[in-house]
Amino acid sequence: MKINSERGVALIGTLLVLLLLGILLEAFVVLQNSDQKLTGIDREQNRAFYGSLAGLEKLTADLGTLFDNNYAPTVAQINALTGAPPVISGISYISPDGTSGYRISFPTNAQGKPQATQRTIPSGPYEGLVGLITPYTMTSTARTPGSAEVRVQRSLQTVAVPVFQFGVFSDTDLSFFAGPDFNFGGRVHTNGDLYLAEGPGNTLSLSERVTAVKNVIRTNLSNGYSTSSAYNGTVRATTAPGAYRSLAQNEGSLVGNVGSANNEPTWTNLSIGTYNGNIRNGRTGARQMVLPLVSMGASPIDLIRRPVANENADNPNVFDQRYFSQASLRILLSDTQAAITSLPTVTATAPVLLEGPAPDGTTYYAAAGGSANYKSTQGTPLISGYIKIEMQDQSAIWHDVTNEILALGIAGHDLTSTGSVCADQANAVLRFQRFMDSPGSCTDTNGQKYWPNVLYDTREGILRDNIDTSQYTVYLGGVMHYVELDINNLARWFRGVIGTSGTQAMNVTGYTVYFSDRRTNHDAANNETGEYGFEDFVNSGNITSGLPDGKLESAEDVNANGTLDTYGETPILPAGAASPLDNTARPWTTVSSAIARVNKPLFFRRALKLVNGQDINIGNVGGVRYGLAVASENPVYIQGNYNAQDTFGNTHAACSIVADAVTFLSKTWGDDKSFNCPHSLASTCNGTKAGRVATTTWYRTALIAGKGKSFPYLSGLYQDYGTDGGVHNFIRFLENWGGQTLNYRGSVISLFYNRQAVGTYKCCNNVYSPPTRGYNFDVEFLDPSLLPPRTPMFRDVNITGFTRLNMPNQ
Repeated sequence: MKINSERGVALIGTLLVLLLLGILLEAFVVLQNSDQKLTGIDREQNRAFYGSLAGLEKLTADLGTLFDNNYAPTVAQINALTGAPPVISGISYISPDGTSGYRISFPTNAQGKPQATQRTIPSGPYEGLVGLITPYTMTSTARTPGSAEVRVQRSLQTVAVPVFQFGVFSDTDLSFFAGPDFNFGGRVHTNGDLYLAEGPGNTLSLSERVTAVKNVIRTNLSNGYSTSSAYNGTVRATTAPGAYRSLAQNEGSLVGNVGSANNEPTWTNLSIGTYNGNIRNGRTGARQMVLPLVSMGASPIDLIRRPVANENADNPNVFDQRYFSQASLRILLSDTQAAITSLPTVTATAPVLLEGPAPDGTTYYAAAGGSANYKSTQGTPLISGYIKIEMQDQSAIWHDVTNEILALGIAGHDLTSTGSVCADQANAVLRFQRFMDSPGSCTDTNGQKYWPNVLYDTREGILRDNIDTSQYTVYLGGVMHYVELDINNLARWFRGVIGTSGTQAMNVTGYTVYFSDRRTNHDAANNETGEYGFEDFVNSGNITSGLPDGKLESAEDVNANGTLDTYGETPILPAGAASPLDNTARPWTTVSSAIARVNKPLFFRRALKLVNGQDINIGNVGGVRYGLAVASENPVYIQGNYNAQDTFGNTHAACSIVADAVTFLSKTWGDDKSFNCPHSLASTCNGTKAGRVATTTWYRTALIAGKGKSFPYLSGLYQDYGTDGGVHNFIRFLENWGGQTLNYRGSVISLFYNRQAVGTYKCCNNVYSPPTRGYNFDVEFLDPSLLPPRTPMFRDVNITGFTRLNMPNQ
């Protein structure tokens, strides 16, 4: 029985339970609401975080694209990227202070441009090289409608690496197979296959890092010839500074030639382990390196080619990288005025016709009477064509200086065997003609005492290196008509010693000259192409003669258009043309040297010759001479010492030559000697006429030029025929250098195949006898401040850091 005092306890208990349940329920509701709120906050934070990352990625991608497409973006172009953040629903890019949350910051120099610093690159494909590095900091602050905010930051560097910091660089296959010991020095890279060989009993030394994007081949030359006997010398690569190890013939990246199996794991163990990464291919870390204009759809050869119409507006990034647009002085020659005036940025002043009297009063040379050697009507002009010379000033404005330059002179000395009678016109910057041999007097009123500037290039003339050395007739394909550029007078013009405008020319650590001569260059549609237009020069089916066979071989298709171009074999005839210089003439037609030396060219055989370049003095800053870059769409011949005076110890300038091909001619070269003994290397021939005998000469300049495509070895010919001649023959020769030294210091860069000087590599019966090669990489190029003007740059972008910023003041 319950007592009265216990009455209502159950009710109270029930109420307490209900109260507790109510409290718990409220707690659960509060917890659920809090969890939902926290989840919402977390969701907003995540949304803001990923929004900020998206902004950072787009900013990085946009900057990388800008840098790829523009080798030197301006501050305005960089800042313009911050005006295009990604469009994401519910995300805005606003900083805590209300300003833009989508930003790029970078240091600027005194001119307000992005500031690059000079530093050694610590890692990656350019490791060890000295680059021009510009740091950038990108900040992305994302905010959501719920006021969640996340800020992230990334630091990166844009890296510019000068191409001349490589000792040897090739955009296509690269070959080493010198006979004597060879050690050029400097970094070596190829975007193609690397063929390594050496003459028996001698050593090839690769003293710096070597990289090949494709394969490293030890068993064959690039023409397929086996290295087992004739090229079984030592090939050694560095394992550490000053230390070497020989790379055996069975230690390439392939077990044999191209197409054979990978040599694994042997190659990877050697490349990464034994050699400490100092010799690599694509499988072990080598990476393709291309110039910025290549990433824009152009080709490396466009560095030296004329631009297309309206390119400055339609594709300014490519246009700005051409030497045509970067030049301090550009020299343009064509058969018509329109071919020049239609080019972008060319001034309105009409080009000058190279006929009749020149601005200095000299008469351009014409066909003379009384000689059966002239095959044109007497008195008709034999230079012809139009010229336009323009100077770009420091404000990037072009001015016509054609008459100013031509008024300084146009003619050179005679080559009389007993000694010149008539001297060079002393102040001439350009020379288009010279006095004839034995002129009698140096007075001329009708141009008939002049002959053209012409030499015989045996490599370009002959199809095989098997011509009878007593053959004194020459092949028209090797008769090269050139314009002579006097480097000393050019320097005097830039300094203001002669002429009036040179001191106003654009100076970017020095001066740049661009040259393009397209006279007698016409395809079937009468368009100028800048190419020889005669590709039928390999002819594997005609082993002995090499005569054209009308069949396209891969090595003949130098422009990769899939067509055997032969329009260049069609002669362009002057008035009154007579046999053998008539419409039956072909590049393989032979004529007497007397005829070849005095007549107008029938084919597109044009070139530039550099003379008087031993002491290049265009002024200086801080005791360092201004540099000189010469870029030519045509082949270049350098005669005599260049930027060196019988030693590399003299004061010198930072120089480069960029051309279709480069041939070094010694101090004793004479154009007449090339016709005296066109196919012989004897000291005298054809009676007692002087031959092509060289003497020790010195050259200091970086080189960018083309080379020929390799093709399969032709049985019965010498073993390296079909190669491009290798690194040791990248510089071309036309003399007997036996017992003499060719001293060269510079950088050897091959970016394209020859389009004009397409004659295959040949040695050593008719073309040249090799020198003692005193070749060395110019280590001054490792200092970007000592590079030639307008040196092309490789570009890269490296991410160096990432941070999430949490504090408002960060």
